[in-house]
Amino acid sequence: MLYEKNSLHNALMVTERCNCNCLMCPQPRVKEEENKTEINLKLISLMDKATKYLGITGGEPTLMGDDLFKIISACKKYLPETALELLTNGIQFENFEYAKKLACLEHPNLTIGIPLYADTDLEHDHIIQTKGFYKTIQGIYNLALFKQKIEIRTVIHRLTYERLPKWAEFIYHNFPFVIHIALMGMETIGLARKNIDRLWIDPYDYISQLEKTVEYLDQRLMNVSIYNLQLCILPRDLWPFARKSISSWKNIYLEECQQCDFHDECGGFFSSSKDKYSKYIHPLRRN
Repeated sequence: MLYEKNSLHNALMVTERCNCNCLMCPQPRVKEEENKTEINLKLISLMDKATKYLGITGGEPTLMGDDLFKIISACKKYLPETALELLTNGIQFENFEYAKKLACLEHPNLTIGIPLYADTDLEHDHIIQTKGFYKTIQGIYNLALFKQKIEIRTVIHRLTYERLPKWAEFIYHNFPFVIHIALMGMETIGLARKNIDRLWIDPYDYISQLEKTVEYLDQRLMNVSIYNLQLCILPRDLWPFARKSISSWKNIYLEECQQCDFHDECGGFFSSSKDKYSKYIHPLRRN
């Protein structure tokens, strides 16, 4: 873990195990590992109480079972003002009692970020390499019953971009209660790098689908953001939705970015993107 007191990108890696094997996962799963709970509890107790944000990630954090609740309880005790985001595939929350245990912690500022990669079971389950579509949906509904704050995410690549507008309709009609929707450019590392020939599409080539998706959700007053994409490949009407989302320790800018008038507003690139990025990257001018 790299911890910076004023960073918005601090995160605890609580496990490297996972019950999915997503084709574009930047953090491939392991089968066996030492339990990280005690060291993470110690880290939490040492963090500055002014820490603004802390992610809980993996692997799949819910595979820790009740140890996950120890982590969140410790955050509530030692970091009462810190916003938490739990990144999970949501499958374990199909278990009503497990979802209830999370809700009973009553953390005042916890968001649960759950990926849904398609509006159909075949596409979603192919991407995660297991049967999880309906379990994830049930998990989302269970969490919603307990009034938990839920964010839905997707990663855009060759297997997901065409159905983005249909995916947006599915989200709106089935999960109008979610507090945020994130459309994410792909990080080309880990399994994404291994499967790059199947997954890579120049982001410029899916802008039409992205624009339709964001417009649809925004018109319905849903809170939507674009992560990991550069301003020079986005039409101006999408700029208000673009976020500087890449963690500072793996955030880079290309040589051509140094001449861009919007360098400071743009989110830049993952360090793993040095040899894999849009061919339409170019400096922008304010006039």
